Amino acid sequence: MSESFEQSIVSLLEEHVELAISTVQQLRAEKLDLEAEIARLNSDVLQRDAQIQELEDLNSDLKAELESERSNTSQERADVRERLENLMDVLAASNESTTDTGDEIAFSAENDAPDAAPTQQTEDDSEV
Repeated sequence: MSESFEQSIVSLLEEHVELAISTVQQLRAEKLDLEAEIARLNSDVLQRDAQIQELEDLNSDLKAELESERSNTSQERADVRERLENLMDVLAASNESTTDTGDEIAFSAENDAPDAAPTQQTEDDSEV
């Protein structure tokens, strides 16, 4: 083989080696960039997991509070219903044991509901 041919082969091999080295360096730089991006994304995932857990805990607390409020409301309604039934029994017994004197008893009730408008009692309402 001729010396110029050997030099061109060596030159060509050197170019391929340099290209391979630059490709490896480029791939390493891209790998580092991708690893940094993966670390950032993993951090975001961990933050969101923590936020989700906080929201689930808050939701659980709110559900428990709602259930407690519903229970309290139900108990209050039962108590009011019982008092009203007792009062109605007393009034019924009172009406049965006394004669009609012509006196009228007017009752009015307050509504606990915050969105309900207060009602005015009229003379027609007070007549039983």
